[in-house]
Amino acid sequence: MHGFRFAALSTACLAAPCLASGKPIPSKQPITHVIMIMEENRSFDHYFGTYPGANGYPQGTCVPLNPAQPDLGCVAPFHDPHDVSAGGPHGNGAAIADIDGTGATPPFDGFVYQQTIGAGSLCSDRVPPDVTPSKSCKGVFPGILRHDVMGYHNASEIPNYWAYAQHFVLQDNLFEGVRGASPASHLDLSSEWVATCTNPTQVSTCTTTLNPKYVDGTNVVYPWVNLFQLMDLNGVSWKWYLGTGQEPDCDDDEMTCEPALQANGILSYWNPAPGFAWVEAQGASYLASHNPQMDQFLVDIKNGTLPQVSWIVPPFDYSDHPISGVTAGQDFVTSLVNAVMQSPYWQNTAIFISWDDWGGFYDHVLPPTIDMNSKGVQGYGLRVPGLLVSAWAKPGYIDNSLLSFNAYAVLFENLFMDGARLDPTAMGEPDSRPTIRDELTTATYPGGATAPIGLLINEFDFKQTPLPTLVLNTHVPPGIQIKCGTTNAAYPEDCTTNKVTVSWDSVSGTYVPGPFTYHVLRDGVAPSKTCVTATKTTCIDKNVPAGTHYYTVYSVDPNNVSSPTSAAAEADVP
Repeated sequence: MHGFRFAALSTACLAAPCLASGKPIPSKQPITHVIMIMEENRSFDHYFGTYPGANGYPQGTCVPLNPAQPDLGCVAPFHDPHDVSAGGPHGNGAAIADIDGTGATPPFDGFVYQQTIGAGSLCSDRVPPDVTPSKSCKGVFPGILRHDVMGYHNASEIPNYWAYAQHFVLQDNLFEGVRGASPASHLDLSSEWVATCTNPTQVSTCTTTLNPKYVDGTNVVYPWVNLFQLMDLNGVSWKWYLGTGQEPDCDDDEMTCEPALQANGILSYWNPAPGFAWVEAQGASYLASHNPQMDQFLVDIKNGTLPQVSWIVPPFDYSDHPISGVTAGQDFVTSLVNAVMQSPYWQNTAIFISWDDWGGFYDHVLPPTIDMNSKGVQGYGLRVPGLLVSAWAKPGYIDNSLLSFNAYAVLFENLFMDGARLDPTAMGEPDSRPTIRDELTTATYPGGATAPIGLLINEFDFKQTPLPTLVLNTHVPPGIQIKCGTTNAAYPEDCTTNKVTVSWDSVSGTYVPGPFTYHVLRDGVAPSKTCVTATKTTCIDKNVPAGTHYYTVYSVDPNNVSSPTSAAAEADVP
């Protein structure tokens, strides 16, 4: 087996693949394909903090406006119906400050303060909140003013995610593998290490970091061993499907910046595959087939050519990454899950859905410490939502075992590679990574307490009758916005008139039949007949009463099937 190191095996494991614990994997388990959908920047509490039975908000939670001045007051968790959030900075410095804002106060006290004056900045030009912001800040300031890092969504805004939790598995103790932003998280997801190299062709020059850098293009910058390499050497098929468009993450952990290009075959923060020396060495055709555009996923399902392991990374508009709306992200994820459910792959596939970091949003669970070294704490990062959707998932199960993104690699290895591990020394390319992450079995919390690291295989029940499909509606209109005469484009909800124009994006497209009728609601009620339309994606609501109002929209298809309502856009009418 190419000299790879194996997990310690019991006698029973000599004839069958084993879990890290030594317990054999069921020899007749039906999972032949694993799909990892990675959305962006939402904490567990932000999406599931009020989910029944989950480890959600502690009673009395209230986060100070400034940890150093507790007398200024605090912000309690609140239901946030908005489609668009601002969130907060989400680099390593922000993570440390979120958990403990001053180093001498109770934990989890820095989230609001970091959003307000954060470790990155409010905007790329550091505009303070009382000054008219530049273009790069549009859509961000209203969320900062309402301190939306303390806001949460529920089944009203993200009904499909909650439905997956109710019917399949919700992970309420899952942490991103590293305590950093998306670039570090995607490197950890694909190689279980984050490093910077003074010579990008020599792994001996690479040192652990949480702020990886790269040169635009397809230059090799990651010479260390990775999961792509391990899968190739073990005959496991894989693809990193990528949504072509924009990726918003910033190279200095700012909350917002001008979006960068994201395209298959091109190295970028959400697309690390082209940067690995192993991948480049295999040639251009290899990269093209293993790093295709998103549409190829649907083609592979239709043609029966889905690889054993699939990573799916969306473009910005469908990523859930602020200021991308939650409705568009949910529709995107649901469409992928539906495609699998409506294919012959359903009973042989496990679909995992997660979010690559916490996005600055509040979460109350202290991460354990992994890989303490001269660079500080490498991981784990903050807690994020996690879902398993599969015919073999334990229905309605909440998995509270300790998990990180490294658990996905362990599952791939145990299911498809006879327990091989990503061991650089055994692979003949030793590096300076602090630990081999997929060999870890325990983690240590600050204060010295330890906990066993869980296994995703325990979320399955291979003796049960396969669960039926749960095909959910993907026709929720995204992109809801309002215009109401505001003089400041950065504050679109600050109306100067009682006439509100509501707009949204069409749900018709290449893969979606129509026509659709759209229904607009003001505060949950239809305001007038003029806001029912089959020909437009706008409506004008006249003579709106003074006050704060929330507009949502839903669609009705030709079979008279209504979608759930979208998340909301706000209008503050004088």
